[in-house]
Amino acid sequence: YVAAQRHAMDDFAPYAFKTTDFGKTWTSIVGNLPKDNYLHAIREDKKRKGLLYAATEKGVYVSFDDGAKWEAMQTNLPPTPVWDLVVHDNDLVAATHGRSFWILDDITPLQQYKPELAQADVHLYTPGPANHTTFGGGFFGSPFSGQNPPNGAVIYYSLKTAIKQEKKPAGAGANGGAAGASPSQAAAGEAKAAAAGSKEQPGAAGEKPSAPQGTAPETAKAEGEKEKPAPVTLEILDQQGKVIRKYPAKRQDSDGGPGEEEGFGRPPERGLPTEAGLNRFVWDMRYEGASRVPRSPLWGGSTDGPQAVPGQYQVRLTVQGKSYTAPLQIVPDTRLKATQADLQKQLDLLLKIRGSVTQAHDAINQIREVRGQIEAMNKRLTGQPQAKAVADAGKALDKKMTEVEEVLIQTKAKSGQDVLNYPIRLNNYLVALGGVVESADTQPTQASIDVYNMLSKQLDEQMAKWKQILATDIPAYNDLVKKQDVPAIVLKKDEDKGQ
Repeated sequence: YVAAQRHAMDDFAPYAFKTTDFGKTWTSIVGNLPKDNYLHAIREDKKRKGLLYAATEKGVYVSFDDGAKWEAMQTNLPPTPVWDLVVHDNDLVAATHGRSFWILDDITPLQQYKPELAQADVHLYTPGPANHTTFGGGFFGSPFSGQNPPNGAVIYYSLKTAIKQEKKPAGAGANGGAAGASPSQAAAGEAKAAAAGSKEQPGAAGEKPSAPQGTAPETAKAEGEKEKPAPVTLEILDQQGKVIRKYPAKRQDSDGGPGEEEGFGRPPERGLPTEAGLNRFVWDMRYEGASRVPRSPLWGGSTDGPQAVPGQYQVRLTVQGKSYTAPLQIVPDTRLKATQADLQKQLDLLLKIRGSVTQAHDAINQIREVRGQIEAMNKRLTGQPQAKAVADAGKALDKKMTEVEEVLIQTKAKSGQDVLNYPIRLNNYLVALGGVVESADTQPTQASIDVYNMLSKQLDEQMAKWKQILATDIPAYNDLVKKQDVPAIVLKKDEDKGQ
């Protein structure tokens, strides 16, 4: 390939040629390039033959058919002379004259694009390999600093038409690509923020406590009412075909609460983009996180799930009931000395910690749910003859629950700095241990394993107490309320209403 220019002779036309016989003959591949936009360089993609990138005086163009037809790929690149291009790893780097270096991160969609994909209702691109090592950004930015590529596995998919999403919960957002026939046209609207930190409650290690008998949450959905499935979901499956992460994440009561994991939590989870054209979503390569407790700060760790180890995974995109799958590979960082076995041991311990945190937090949330219903019952019976007997029974039950709760969590901590005044409890010891275990890419130390075994034993003791309360004390409270013949509707007297 040859790019030539004659602008010094007042000829601003583009000149581009290719040869297939080592220069004996040349064919023009100017195609539909603008007549007044001369070329500086032509580069061929390293992975796809005939995929060409053209550096011109007014921007960048791409050809999917070896120069027969060109498309502008300007996106958010300022109109500026581009003097050279290079494909480095799987990124396209542009050297401009006067506007610095620009990088188009991950050109996987360009390498896989075919014209017929523009007519497909849905297409899931095979993600490029993701490096196990991720890099966090700094706390301070600069108006002259560039934007780093997203951390994690970058997943692209295209939609022929936009899909209307249900109303998003607070803290969620979606970004997508603009409508267009090809990735080069849609790239202007690609989402630039990596997704992270969502917490869909995973299965806890050990048996999960059953709901308190006779104490259905007042906010529960009506019997038989089902949550409407999301029109677009994205799942990550491990090497055994087990789902380890799902988007959109299951909403937890603690999402968006003040003081939530203050100082250590990741940015709010972003929704799946569902716009027409090319859409991009970034998996932060983490498993589902542990369940959380509303308005309960943690110190030295978080409820984020552990990072996936290098290996083969699958991406499953489901759009309006129809699923599409593609392989995804996480490659090891060749600079690290940690073996696959070391990283697997680290993951195994972190999953155990996640399960223990979920057990503790589920129990805490149940305790607070039961307490709220006891308080509501006492309020309803104010001034009624059954009030004292029911209140006394509720007080005795609450005392037993509080003994368990105060071992599991620091009830006085409401903001991130409160733990400086009030010692952390079992749940925070567990997340802090998780922070230590994942602080380096290596197998956990024996000390970390010993600490987990100690904390796990303490948790088992409290969970046994809570299960006993569920099995005996809560049914006893329900029986007492039933025997008191508490009316279903209690009307306030006129004097109670101040009349």
